[in-house]
Order: sequence, then structure tokens, then C-alpha cells
Amino acid sequence: MEETRIIDRSESYDVEVSGLPMGADLLDGKFKIVRQIGSGGFGITYLAQDIYLERNVVIKECFPESLCFRFGNQVRVSSARNESPFRKIVHMFMREACSIAKLRHPNIVGVHQVFEENETAYMVLDLIHGRDLMDIIYDDHEALVPDQVREILVKALDAIDLVHRNDLLHRDISPDNILLDKWGSPVLIDFGAAREDASTKTRDVSTMLVVKDGYSPHEFYVTGGKQAPCSDLYALGATMYHLISGEAPPNSQTRVAELTDGKPDPYVPLVGRFPQYERTFLEAIDTAMCVPPKDRVQSAKDWLKLIEQDRKKVKEVQIPESRSLSKTLSELVSETNKHVFNTPPQEIEKPRKPEPVAAEKSFRPAWVEEFNRETEEAARRQREEQAAAAAAVAHAAHQARLAEAARMARQEALEAQQRHSQEHAAQPRANADWSARRLA
Repeated sequence: MEETRIIDRSESYDVEVSGLPMGADLLDGKFKIVRQIGSGGFGITYLAQDIYLERNVVIKECFPESLCFRFGNQVRVSSARNESPFRKIVHMFMREACSIAKLRHPNIVGVHQVFEENETAYMVLDLIHGRDLMDIIYDDHEALVPDQVREILVKALDAIDLVHRNDLLHRDISPDNILLDKWGSPVLIDFGAAREDASTKTRDVSTMLVVKDGYSPHEFYVTGGKQAPCSDLYALGATMYHLISGEAPPNSQTRVAELTDGKPDPYVPLVGRFPQYERTFLEAIDTAMCVPPKDRVQSAKDWLKLIEQDRKKVKEVQIPESRSLSKTLSELVSETNKHVFNTPPQEIEKPRKPEPVAAEKSFRPAWVEEFNRETEEAARRQREEQAAAAAAVAHAAHQARLAEAARMARQEALEAQQRHSQEHAAQPRANADWSARRLA
């Protein structure tokens, strides 16, 4: 896994990153450290337990390793001249945590709390159960089909658009900072807190640059380099490039050096190499990774428009020349009906069940199997409910027909009885009339 690095052009320190010990308490015992789960240039990440709410959370500690060291649980600056930049970073960490907490989006990790302790600052974030894209690239890249990759990109762009509309930059987008949760939805994590002003021309912080080789654009390597939304989009393009091709793109500094020397750009475009993807989809990624910022996609919204325009195009269907088109549609329908309705039921071949395929050796994430199983169960329940409803309707109709038949039978019996009674009453009168005529 690539680690985010700090480049300090004025001085370097060989300091071992030491996190808080297991069981350490924070915020008067509200949180307890379970273990350290990661570290980068500006911070250390812990798995922790929220004692009051009885749940696990992630805690990020502001720890710019080139400026400080740990003394017990306390964080101390490594020299007096680092005091001012260290305090500025802690302040920016707090400020950016508050800004991120306002970003309510399903594809952005939630920030619940930020506080100062141990002479530094901490933020409390959601614990996302899932795997990052770097793990998927190395372990089961084939499990992600183009539609899944497209969905990941669309949701990530929507999240980044919200970040940029709030005048923030992520500054550390990479495969290991995008998690896929158990439903396969991407979640953007690790906003590289305290980096908002790390590349400005301020005297104290200008020497510190945060980079991740292969993903950071070249302006991240340059003191005072102008950073903009297209800088984040370069990093996102590099992430998608790695996800699709299986290879990390070349370092942006290497690209600049080769182009400056009049040599070809070592970047190999995606277009033309992966026919399973739409051409416009790949072109947008290649454009986002242009070396000059002015040539890149300038906003997440523009990138989304490019993808949607490609989806709206009518795809031309290529029909092999050997296929005969002599039969008209009506002939095909007639033939089909004749075959279906004139064939005895026992002769109609039942669809064969596909033979079981041997399980692939490649790992499939648990959430894929769980999603498929839940989908099949939902479809089965729906079919059963529909069948039960149809049976209930049929039963009700049958009962109605029986009731109507019984009513008609009763009506006919009543009418027959009435006719019989009338005939029986008329017979004595007829006999009396006959007797009277004889006597007369």
C-alpha cells in the first residue's frame, strides 16, 4: 500500500512513528484505543471503542511526524522552531474536521466529534466495514465488472462535487482511501486533514508538501503550486486508471521531466486498450490525468456530464454479414406462434438447467455473495406472494361462480314449485266445469 509522504525540503527527521498504546483513554474515558490501524504523513489512525455508546469508531490523531514526537501519551514538537507550524497544522486539522462534519453524503465518511488532547487534536469518524480499492486491485480485480467500476466512479464524483462546492479539497485521493462497504458502495475516507494550506506561500508551512507517488498531480510536489478541484480529479483519474488497468500510472514528476526533455509522455492512455468500457468513459479518465491543469476536466460535475452524455448515445448494433435478413418480422412471429401452439406439451423441450460451474479460485468479496443471496431471496418471496395472490383471486372467483350456480338452481327450483302448485290448483276447477257441462 502506498503511504502518503511529507516532503520537508528544509530538514528531514528519522523518527519512528509511535502511536498511542492499546487501552489508552481519550476525552475523560469516553473513548478507549483498541489498536493502531494506519499512519501517514500527517496523522495516525486508530480503531477505538466508544464506551458510552458501546460501538467501535475510528479516531484520527493529528501527528505531523516531521515536526513532532511522542513522549508518553503527549505529542511534543521536535524543536522550538517547529512550534509555530505545528500549532498551525493542529488548528487546520480542527477547522477542516469541522468542515468535513458538515458534508452529509452517503459516500463520504462521517465525522462525529473533534477535540484537543495530549497537546494535539483528534477526530472521531465512522467505522466502515469493507475493503479499500487497493485490496481489490491486488486480490480480486476480475470481480469488478465495468458496470461496477462505472458506479464507483459516478458515486465518487458526486461526493467530490459536494466537497468542492464547500470550498474544500481532499488532497489524498488514492485506491487505499476509497473503501467499498458491504453493499459495494464507495466511501471516501482520509481527507488529509490539516493540508488546506500546506502548499501556500506562507513562510512556516511552504516547505511541507504532501504527496503520494502515482496519484498526486505535479503541483502537489511544487512549493506554492496552485491546487484546484482538477488536482483532486487527477488523483481520482489515477485511482480509476489503476482499478481498470491493474497498474499504477507513472509518477507525475517523471511525466513532467520526460515532457520537458522533449520525450514522449510515459503515460499510456486507457482509450483503445479496454473495449469492454465505453470510449468516452475512458477518454474522460485520460483527460483528467493531463499534466497541465488547464487541459484536465475542471470539475466533478463536468466529468459526470461526459459520462451521462455517453450513456445517452444510441449504440449502433453490428450484425454479422453472414446472418440472413430475408425473413420479415411477421414471418418470424408466425413461425414462432405455429411452433409454440401446434407442438404437443410433452414435445416442448424444457429449458435445461445450466451445469454447475466450478468455483473460481479468485476471491469474491463476502458482500457480493450476500447481495446476490438477498436479491434471490427477495425475488423468490415476491414470486411466492404473487402466486399466493393469484391463487386467492382464483379461489374467490371459483367460490363466486359456485354461489351464483347455487342461486340459479334455487331460483329454478322455486319457479318449478310455483308452476306445480298453480297446475295442482287449476285441476279441481277443470273437473268441476266438466261435470257441470255433463249434467246440463
